[in-house]
Amino acid sequence: MVSQAAYAPPAEGTTVAVATDHAEATRAALDTLQHGGNAFDAAISAALALGVVSPAASGIGGGGFALVYVAKDHKIVALDFREAAPRASSVDALVARKSRGVAVGVPGEPAGLEWLSTHGAKKTLAEDAAPAVRLARDGFLVGRYFATALVTFRALYEPTSVGAELLPGGSPLAFGTRWQRPALARTLERFGAEGKMPFYAGDLGAKMVAAVKAENGPMAAEDLSAYAVRERAPLTRTFGKRTVYTMPAPSAGGLMELETLAMWGADASSPLRAMGFGSSAYLHTLAETMRGAVADRARISGDPDVETQVTASYAIALDDRQLAARRARISPDKTHAGAEFKTREDGTSHVIITDAEGNVVSLTTTINSPFGARFVAGDTGIWMNDQLFDFALPEDVAGYGVVGLGPNVPHGGARPVSSMAPTIMLEDGVPTLALGGSGGRRIATAVTQAAVARLVFGLDPAVCVSSPRIFTNGTDVFVDPEISEDVRAGLRARGESVKDETILGSAVQMIAWDRSGTKVRILAASDPRKMGFSAGY
Repeated sequence: MVSQAAYAPPAEGTTVAVATDHAEATRAALDTLQHGGNAFDAAISAALALGVVSPAASGIGGGGFALVYVAKDHKIVALDFREAAPRASSVDALVARKSRGVAVGVPGEPAGLEWLSTHGAKKTLAEDAAPAVRLARDGFLVGRYFATALVTFRALYEPTSVGAELLPGGSPLAFGTRWQRPALARTLERFGAEGKMPFYAGDLGAKMVAAVKAENGPMAAEDLSAYAVRERAPLTRTFGKRTVYTMPAPSAGGLMELETLAMWGADASSPLRAMGFGSSAYLHTLAETMRGAVADRARISGDPDVETQVTASYAIALDDRQLAARRARISPDKTHAGAEFKTREDGTSHVIITDAEGNVVSLTTTINSPFGARFVAGDTGIWMNDQLFDFALPEDVAGYGVVGLGPNVPHGGARPVSSMAPTIMLEDGVPTLALGGSGGRRIATAVTQAAVARLVFGLDPAVCVSSPRIFTNGTDVFVDPEISEDVRAGLRARGESVKDETILGSAVQMIAWDRSGTKVRILAASDPRKMGFSAGY
């Protein structure tokens, strides 16, 4: 069993809590909450701030998902503001991938954040955007994680228009450097004043279209004007008094999380608990379970608005008989072969906020690959996404018995499958857990492990998000550096191909409610892998 004393304690509050990937985003959310805003307002502030200070991962040129608990209505809404393919997108162009322009999806973040503003916020959009505007206009200190990313990915962005911002004097922005982004500040100020309109039917949209066309992409003005946020029914499963809500298709991250909990349980009676947290038996069992979910992603995940069988396929995948049969095939000393399933998700940021009214927002936002498509839309400061690279390639589905490219086939108007998994759990009808993560294809595995750590082992949220994790792409198991050699040896003895995890950008955020005492304690934890920051009061 892990020693909780080895980890810093979570932030604690009694009415409000915030957990995000970056201290400036958490401060922006707190500032909004302390000046009359609620969780909707604060989520807008935090998401916009992340786009300023962590632009390698997210921004207003991208999109995302959110799970929202509306306290007064006791209702949870799954919000899909993921990027959509232009109508003229072709399978051949997206499979060939000869230009960054073909990968740019219609941004959903302006529409998604405006939805939050009009469906529950207390303050104006201008007030909610103000913290991000100040950060972009007045500048902020480059953080350690972003500075490291600038060095790591220099070869990717150096020859691009994004590189012009990031290499002043020919060298990457260094840790502690004050960086100002005046063009983006002007754009965010306009978003606050005018909302989504300039992005989808105005001059900002025209500049995005011109930039994409210059990069040989098919985006047109009609694609922007046709974009709409989708309100979806959450993917859900009840375990006793606990009901877990997560993101449905076109997310596959929530499917992995629910399959794991449905197979092994969501409380201390789970057989996983007897294996011991972090043991080779435990990690091998999770890896085998995740391989099944990886296969399901290849076979059944897609945009339910385009591939109409997807919703029914998810229900079949979560059927008790189906999961019982899969669990019966898992052996404690054998690893099942699986075709390697590669995706190109790498970026993303996550925000979780709860307010004094009891509202909860768990929001993931992304521009996909590090630094997105790596070009800027004219003088707007908007970095464009490359989200359409998340559509399937032939090698992604090879070995899974999929016809063609499966349901995640590139298609004009479709939204590609994602690993994002914003999650909220209710117990006895009130929130007791909210979590989500960033890190592309590692989101699903990381969020699943953090959820199991809390629900099965009852671990402190800080331990849940900080503990060493594994990742599997369907074959190998990648292990964090802190996983000891005896555990690695145990994994090998069980048939696992063990490799060192070298991508440490996967970060989980968590808020948990402790209602065991006379006063409710709200515990917020941010993953140290991206040097996130949590707070509560």
